[in-house]
Amino acid sequence: MNTGKGFTLIELLIVMVLIGVIMGMAMLSMGTADPRDQQKTEAERLVKLLDLASQEAIVRGEVIGLELFGQGYRFAVVKNNKWSEESTDMVFRPRTLMPQMLLALALGEQAVTLNRELIEAVKPEPQIILTPDGDMDLFQIRMAMKGGDSIFVVSNTQEDGLAISTENTP
Repeated sequence: MNTGKGFTLIELLIVMVLIGVIMGMAMLSMGTADPRDQQKTEAERLVKLLDLASQEAIVRGEVIGLELFGQGYRFAVVKNNKWSEESTDMVFRPRTLMPQMLLALALGEQAVTLNRELIEAVKPEPQIILTPDGDMDLFQIRMAMKGGDSIFVVSNTQEDGLAISTENTP
């Protein structure tokens, strides 16, 4: 009978596996720490939502609008001849961006001044309109990160349709 006070190899392996699992879960919950990846993810999300909203406008046969703010955006629909926030589909819920991320909008070649943040009590005033016939305004939405070195541009052009491009900040 061995009376030595120590750990067996199996016990050490079990502890190491548990530490690995816990560390893996911690890394997944923290997400990506790279701001550029977060910018890209937001730009891709916005393109997919705009594409989906355009298809939804065609299927529903109604106009859908996108209202942008410096810190986020929301979708709106026309009800009783007035814009109201889209509330029937949670995919189109209002979205607030990370505090260090900023949006800027240009319609055609004209820059548009955006309110800093969403004010829930204020009725929507969409800048981008999606119609049931599939038309969408020409625009450029710039997603910049404070202190970042690149800007992601979500645009709708006659040549490319919805697209994402990047620009380096000066």
